[in-house]
Amino acid sequence: MIAKAARLLVRAAGWLLTPIATIVTAALGALVGASLSVRLSPAGGLAVSLVAGLIGATIGLAAWLRLLRRSPELRDVLAVTPEGVPTDQGIAEVLGPEPKDNPERTGNES
Repeated sequence: MIAKAARLLVRAAGWLLTPIATIVTAALGALVGASLSVRLSPAGGLAVSLVAGLIGATIGLAAWLRLLRRSPELRDVLAVTPEGVPTDQGIAEVLGPEPKDNPERTGNES
C-alpha cells in the first residue's frame, strides 16, 4: 500500500517536472542576463534580463523534451508521452477509475 502511494506521488510530481525545468532555466537565464546588463540603464537591463530568461526557458524546455523523447524508461516511469503530456493510463492510476453510470438511474428523475 505504501509502495503504491509512493509510486503515485512520484508519478504526479514527475508530471510537474516539465514546467519546473522551464521555470528554473528561465530564472537562470534571467540571472545571467541581469549580471551581464549591470552597466545598462534600468529599462535596458530589464529588457536584457527578459530576453535572456526567454532564451533560457526555451533552451531548458527543448532539452527536457529531448530527454523525454530519447528515454523510453523515463517516459514509462513518469507515464508521459514524448511531449511530456501525462498518459491516460497514468492519469487513471493517480486519480482512480472514473465512476460508472448507475444503470438503475435513467436521468429523467424529477
